[in-house]
Amino acid sequence: MSEPRDAERTKNQHKRTIRVAILAEELLGWGSGKRMFPEILQNYTWTTQGRSYVVTTQYIFDNDIVHGRLTTKEFDVLLVPGGGVGDGQAITKGFHFLKKVRKWKKNIAAFIQDGGGYIGICGGTALITDLKTTEKKPRTFFERQYNKSALGVTCVSSYYKSLAFPLFYPFQKNHPEDIGATAYVFSFAPGITVDGARIHTGGAPIDFQIVKDPLIFSDVKQDTERIRWWGGPALIVPEHPNREVHILAKYPTQDISDMKNLQIHAWRYVGGIHGLFSAFLRAARYIKKQNDCLKNLFLYTYYLAGNWELTDKSIKLDYSDKPCITAEIYPNEKKGRILLCAAHPEYMVWWNGRIKERKSEDFSCLGTGLYQWEDIASLSKDASDELTHTWWMVRRFVAWAAKVPDTDLPPIEKVILTKEQSFLIKDLFWDGSLQNQMDNI
Repeated sequence: MSEPRDAERTKNQHKRTIRVAILAEELLGWGSGKRMFPEILQNYTWTTQGRSYVVTTQYIFDNDIVHGRLTTKEFDVLLVPGGGVGDGQAITKGFHFLKKVRKWKKNIAAFIQDGGGYIGICGGTALITDLKTTEKKPRTFFERQYNKSALGVTCVSSYYKSLAFPLFYPFQKNHPEDIGATAYVFSFAPGITVDGARIHTGGAPIDFQIVKDPLIFSDVKQDTERIRWWGGPALIVPEHPNREVHILAKYPTQDISDMKNLQIHAWRYVGGIHGLFSAFLRAARYIKKQNDCLKNLFLYTYYLAGNWELTDKSIKLDYSDKPCITAEIYPNEKKGRILLCAAHPEYMVWWNGRIKERKSEDFSCLGTGLYQWEDIASLSKDASDELTHTWWMVRRFVAWAAKVPDTDLPPIEKVILTKEQSFLIKDLFWDGSLQNQMDNI
């Protein structure tokens, strides 16, 4: 009777649970992809060389962090999504004169310094890093907040040629192009495939250069990997870092803003105060009609403010050959790990297609879109291939950040969606409503 018990005990000794905290505080009414990560990670299990691993996830909120819940006793990794979580935090946590903000930052830094892992996806990368621009110091409100949100634990910096918030940038009359990468974030109408499917297509799928580093990507066969990009920064690694740091992927050699299918021009807001006031009233009526949440009033006002006009000034990013994904080890005895990814491996990709600028109509606003993808290749039978294309990457990021040995990282494998995950496919497609379109900006 002792042999089965011994075998079961040995099996359990080789099984490890990786506990992931997902920051879920969506600020400013701005949505995010936070719900994708439990679908990718929760109860994901793999076995290699006789050792088994399983991932568990929990949402964690600002008050949890302020009150000391984020510790290495409870979690192995903190994952910070982009959008309304990462970018929203990067804006609000730039107000570091607030005591609560300072404590929030200190507790996340302490988690990493105590050996915890940190994964920043797009805005989650901007949150933790300082910001470099082509100017000597950040000059727009957006740039200053991103720079001041830095937690002081990474040696990597984010880079934007310039960055400003569409509509609220005070110098857009003469320099609308200075909004930079945010032009690719807020203003896409649903895209159209060659067979007429209407899908949500903000940003762009980019073929990033993979660095065959011993970490994470050593067994990737191809030299590039297509990952969804949605306005994330480039990264800058210091010439002489004070720690072990690896570049895992780079932006293409040709700047993506110079690629024929991705080139766009800046739009200029010309609606003035009257446009904002009209949008406020329209948003209020819309929320009442849809029985929507009142907290979305500011965001809907922003989306519905018009009018906009197309200019002849090109958006330039200056990302050529710059890092997109980095991995570093905090330089103390606890060796916490930090993985920064400026793209969105949790989101779908697509093939072919190009961005076209929509015609200046009688009324234009961000909510209905200034740009649109067209001639996208037909999707796979259930679109699951496009949706799950880089889920393996998210799982590897988590495993590496949790200090799983390099030989034990999760496999690169095709994902089969469960019946319970079928709603994810439905959410890829535009249902024809304005609310569904704004929910997916």
